[in-house]
Amino acid sequence: MAKLRLLKTGHGDLTLAEWDKQRPDTVETAAALFTEHVTPGRLAFRLDGPGQTRVIKEFDAAAPEILIVPAVQGG
Repeated sequence: MAKLRLLKTGHGDLTLAEWDKQRPDTVETAAALFTEHVTPGRLAFRLDGPGQTRVIKEFDAAAPEILIVPAVQGG
């Protein structure tokens, strides 16, 4: 099953959802959680394996894993 995870600053990560492309109900739930958690100040990455990541703007049911992270802030 594919995973949607949220990186929590200083607290590791949290699995928000798992989905199976063959089960539309799980895809719908994961897509809704993606939309809920990708807010201004956060980025989402599709993780396809070592060195194979890319920023995504919309939920991608074909992704093996999606990680939502807080945007890096400098100062």
